[in-house]
Amino acid sequence: MKGSIDARNNLGCLEGKAGNHHRAMKHFVMAAKAGDDLSLENVKKGFMKGVISKDVYANTLRAYHERKNEMKSDEREKAAAARNQL
Repeated sequence: MKGSIDARNNLGCLEGKAGNHHRAMKHFVMAAKAGDDLSLENVKKGFMKGVISKDVYANTLRAYHERKNEMKSDEREKAAAARNQL
C-alpha cells in the first residue's frame, strides 16, 4: 500500500506478460494516479484496447494531472531550468 510507484509499474508489466491484463491495469492505474508517466501511457493503451472503461481512464487521467499539479513548485522549475543549461 505504501510501496514504490516504480514497483507498481513493474508489477503491471509482469502481470501483463503473464496474461493477467485486468490485474496489470489495476497496478498501472494506481501508479498513474500517483503521477507515473509510464503507467499513464499503459493505462491509455489499455483503454484503446478496451481493457479498461472510459470512466476509469478519465478518472485516472484526472488524478494524474492533480498529482502533477501538486508536485509543481518554483524551486523545482528553477532546478529543472538550471539542469537543462548544463
